[in-house]
Amino acid sequence: MDYFYLFMIAGLGLVFVILQFDKQQRSRVNLLLKNANDVQPLLMKRCMDQKISKINAGLSADTCHTNIRNDAKQKIDANLQQIADEYHAGKISLPVYNDKLGELLENLGNK
Repeated sequence: MDYFYLFMIAGLGLVFVILQFDKQQRSRVNLLLKNANDVQPLLMKRCMDQKISKINAGLSADTCHTNIRNDAKQKIDANLQQIADEYHAGKISLPVYNDKLGELLENLGNK
């Protein structure tokens, strides 16, 4: 019977330690999530950079190797400048900017 009380006290102590550790970890995770809430998605930014470089490469490509006319290139370049200005001014969000870059890339023909 003496062992029963010993194991019961040890079990309660172990449960208490586990609950304290869980509480500590939850507060750390919540603090981390609160601090990371304003961070822009890094993979989306990397994808945007790749799209911009593909668009710029397509716009600067030699006209005899591409099937895009100069007026279409100028229109795409103007749209790119407008979208970039809107994003940097804070008028559109990152996902919208990424979607519009994808549309420009499709218009350029480099999927």
